[in-house]
Amino acid sequence: MTQSVSHVEAEIFERFHDPVFVRDMAGSICFWNSACAELYGWTSRKALGVNARSLLKCEPAESFETADAQLLANGHWEGDLYRTTGSGQRRLVSVRWSLRRDGAGHPTGILETGHDVSAAKEIELHLKASEYRYQNLFQAMAASFWELDFSAIGPKIRALTESGVTDLESYFLKHPEVVRDFMQNTRVVDLNDHSVRLFGRGNREEMLGTIDRYWPDASIQVYARCVVKSLAGLPNNIEVTRLINLDGKELECLFTACFSKENIVRGVILIGIIDLTEQVAARHAMEVMQTELAHVARLSILGEFTASIAHEINQPLSSISTYAEAGLRWLLRPEPELHEIELALRQILDEARRTSDVIARIRGMALRRPAEESELSINQVIRDSLKFAHHELDKHSVQLVLDLSPSLLRVRADRVLLQQVIVNLVINAAQAMAGAGVATRNLIVRSKQVHSTMVGVEVVDSGPGVAQEHLDRLFESFFTTKATGMGMGLPICRTIVEAAGGTINLTNRNDSQPGANITFLLPALSSASKDRRLVGEPYASVTKNTPGTATG
Repeated sequence: MTQSVSHVEAEIFERFHDPVFVRDMAGSICFWNSACAELYGWTSRKALGVNARSLLKCEPAESFETADAQLLANGHWEGDLYRTTGSGQRRLVSVRWSLRRDGAGHPTGILETGHDVSAAKEIELHLKASEYRYQNLFQAMAASFWELDFSAIGPKIRALTESGVTDLESYFLKHPEVVRDFMQNTRVVDLNDHSVRLFGRGNREEMLGTIDRYWPDASIQVYARCVVKSLAGLPNNIEVTRLINLDGKELECLFTACFSKENIVRGVILIGIIDLTEQVAARHAMEVMQTELAHVARLSILGEFTASIAHEINQPLSSISTYAEAGLRWLLRPEPELHEIELALRQILDEARRTSDVIARIRGMALRRPAEESELSINQVIRDSLKFAHHELDKHSVQLVLDLSPSLLRVRADRVLLQQVIVNLVINAAQAMAGAGVATRNLIVRSKQVHSTMVGVEVVDSGPGVAQEHLDRLFESFFTTKATGMGMGLPICRTIVEAAGGTINLTNRNDSQPGANITFLLPALSSASKDRRLVGEPYASVTKNTPGTATG
């Protein structure tokens, strides 16, 4: 036992779980219990007689002079001290100093009790840092966050259930006035700066209070569903709805309410709101624009359809006019040639039927009706097509060469449409050569087997060819290199060929043989469906000197 501490005091202090030591007025340690040894790492043998402040490297929150003055004036002092243990660890200790006096009232020493608050302080600092981060996040987010107090809703819910209401969702739908009453009893207790900018007028305090003023009647069932879902134990409710700011402007919002168990117990709900007004307006504008574009597209398709009809009937109408003029001449002779008139009328009927068929087929393509497909001999289709084009070949003095392969597989396609492709290509070639003033106008129409899968048709002319910059555009609708062209012939050909599963391509011939070469390929049928040669029908390549004469 030391001079300043009685034996009884020493026994009592030793039983304390908290560190207790006594120092004299000079600061030397007179008593040091086991809890001190455990906390500070110094045994009583090493601590006794040593100055406490030197041993523990004390760092007060305020100056020692102030602490000592308060101790002498009041007889006690409380505060936190940073101290260093024997192992070099820095600990925060919450201490209480009590002044000890002798019988005459003179100060004889100081009794210190304390406890280690390092861990608690660290937790406190972490909590403060977390709160600081949360507060910064709460304020800095480009979203509106609200903390709502709905503690007054609990008694109202209990009153409803006690009155026999079991289906709250249905009840709220039938009684919107009850939902409105609930909203008038739900208060805004906190919100972030973005909420003030979005819903307020710059005054945060003005926005605190009941939330019903932010909810239009059309949206109150969103609040009702929040109540129902929170009671059902669901974690949240997320909906797109409309809310009102203090200026009366309605906002399209993504509304989220979170129902954490801790907050529900406290009677608190955290809600988040993202303003979608501009996005919704932009989406609406986009929908309007898409509607307008669809209308423009329909008009464009209608124009293209009309142009294709006009293009395709122009050639047979020209033929009809030619045959009618010829028939009229035969009729006006002193002795009418009835046989020639009959032939001209039959040609007019054929062209009229073909015109009707072409229009029907193009209309069917526009309406996406199935094509009238059948197995076809490509050579026969070529011959039939040239019958409709021969007057144009005669008109432009074109020498025709047929080079038809004798061993072709058959194809499946629409006969009328396939004839129209060949007629278009042949007439285009004839007009191109005539328009360029080419002296020798040769046209080759060739059929060939391409491997075992495709049948090809080539239309090769001796004209000037196609300018390089136009090659990639000739199959575009309304693009033409002719002064009076419509730019529909080749696009229609491509549509027909591709609908039959084929491809079409245009290239220039080489420099030594100028001209254009258009080739289209169609899928071949099986080898069991080969072209059947007609009895006595030659297949050799033949050139006729008579303009426009087609032979096979």
